[in-house]
Amino acid sequence: MRYLIPLAVLTVAQIGAAWAIGDNNVARPGGSYATVEADTAVACERLCADDTLCMAWSYQANSCELKAIVPAATERQGVTSGVSLRAPTSMRVRYEAPVATPVITAHEDEPALPAAEATPHQDIELALLGGPEPGGDLRGGLGN
Repeated sequence: MRYLIPLAVLTVAQIGAAWAIGDNNVARPGGSYATVEADTAVACERLCADDTLCMAWSYQANSCELKAIVPAATERQGVTSGVSLRAPTSMRVRYEAPVATPVITAHEDEPALPAAEATPHQDIELALLGGPEPGGDLRGGLGN
């Protein structure tokens, strides 16, 4: 019975660590306070978990960067990074690659749209902001 509780605690810790393994091909540039040698991304994550200052980590080619903040995630090949379980919940969001949006371009056979002309409403706004008056001259300053 006395071995059952430590075994349960160890099992829960291992499950939590397995869930928290970082994102592959994702970097978190900036905020590093230490760079240490580590054999794997799992070892890097463990180093971060054991350090009370660490909020995030990045692993690349046996190099583990420990970070005091949770920098924004960006895609980078060959890098694995993650967020510590002690980081605030709002910062523990896993990285999702941005979805490519289609770019709409005009075809050569389509006529170009005419340039938009200024409306009377825009002329009033320009006058209120001290811009050019309809005659094209600049207005003098106050008191002139």
